[in-house]
Amino acid sequence: MDMDFPYTEDPNTLNDIKTAIKTIQSPVNGIGLIILKLFSIPGNLIGFFVFSVILFHLNPIILIILMATVVLSYFILLRANHYERSRKDELAEEERKAYYASATLSDFLYGKDIRVYGLKGILLQKKKESCEHLIHIISEIQGKILKATVMEAFLIFIREGVIYCYLIYQVIENGLSIGNFVMYSLVMNRFADWMDTTMKDIATIGIQSMYVSDFRDFLKKEEPIQVKNPKKIPESDQFEIELKNISFQYPGSDKYILKDFSLKIKAGQRIALVGINGAGKTTLVKLLTRLYRPTEGQILLNGIDINELDREEYTTLFSVIFQDIKLFAFNLAENITFTDKEEEENIIYQVLNQAGLSEKVNSLEHGIYTNMLKVLDENGIELSGGENQKLAMARALYKGGKIIIMDEPTAALDALAESQLYKNFDELIQKRTAIYISHRLSSTRFCDVIAFIEDGEIKEYGTHEELMKLNKSYANMFQIQAVYYREEERHVS
Repeated sequence: MDMDFPYTEDPNTLNDIKTAIKTIQSPVNGIGLIILKLFSIPGNLIGFFVFSVILFHLNPIILIILMATVVLSYFILLRANHYERSRKDELAEEERKAYYASATLSDFLYGKDIRVYGLKGILLQKKKESCEHLIHIISEIQGKILKATVMEAFLIFIREGVIYCYLIYQVIENGLSIGNFVMYSLVMNRFADWMDTTMKDIATIGIQSMYVSDFRDFLKKEEPIQVKNPKKIPESDQFEIELKNISFQYPGSDKYILKDFSLKIKAGQRIALVGINGAGKTTLVKLLTRLYRPTEGQILLNGIDINELDREEYTTLFSVIFQDIKLFAFNLAENITFTDKEEEENIIYQVLNQAGLSEKVNSLEHGIYTNMLKVLDENGIELSGGENQKLAMARALYKGGKIIIMDEPTAALDALAESQLYKNFDELIQKRTAIYISHRLSSTRFCDVIAFIEDGEIKEYGTHEELMKLNKSYANMFQIQAVYYREEERHVS
């Protein structure tokens, strides 16, 4: 939850997370296995040295043969382990896909879609494909390990044959007693076992240390840059935002979402960012809230580069209502305040009333302390799409940010309801700087200025009336949408 936000949208990072978790969650992997092996090695080394003395007394060549075969077995096993490690990224990716399929199949939040759209078949097929790929990778890894095991068994067979032939020869030709024959046999077996075990433990520690190293690298992933001596955020109720020659590409992509983009939002101004889907509007929100940093250019807050401000203090300035509204299995009050501390109920009821949700809440038996969703509480409630959006607005009002951003949160509402909701919300935020994002042009006519964005650039800029007079893209899109708005008006009336 602390890593830089771009990592959360990076598939490679998700694979790294799977590897990192395996390194620490079980005593049979990673750190736990290293600790277990470190405890076993000292005892094996003591036995190794004691029996080495006895075998050296019998015949140094036998000792050399034993050590040579064990060392050779070690390198054979090490090669198999390295192959397994070379497939770790593929393994992590397929495990992640299989887990996603399993989690989705068993997540009741998807229950309606699974039933209504008949998703059982495709989800099971996705699960099957992931498992088949996973089995294929594991089979190849185990095949390498099997070959290594067979080669190791062959070496043991050769080693045991040579040693026992030598001991039998000593019994027949040099009068080695049966007692000594048994003793040397046991010593050689124990020596080989201990040395073999020790070498395997060392190999295991070496490989698992690499996984631990991966885990440490994961922990060292670049965190949000902290400014050593951050500038103070100006004390003001209104803030001016300026984007100067901003260009942005998502990590790993060659495509520019924004290119040499400049825009000034005056203090206390209501600005609408409109355009078709994919124009770059939501990317602007991520940049303004410092979830991402511009590839080029800078963003200024009252003339100060936002990267020179403390990140946490900077984010307190924003009340953002995102497109994808997330609800949590907390009670209603906690879904607004995001704290388990006791808050003044009158403030919560006030923002609920302002957001138009008080009637719904008052109808609930436990009011604002009603649990949401049925994940943790069988009596938890589920709000409608429009009610969820009103709850999100209550969150924004409760936080009281000095800069308001509405990133198309009203998709579940019709155009007329969205327009009315935007206007009502605009009255509530008073004189704060506000950014309204929508692809429905009628919803933002009330704004001081409108920026029509297309292909990551501002194509038209001005008031609604000015843009209509230009009679270009904005006016054309507005006229097309107006046909549907008039139909909705007639339908409602």
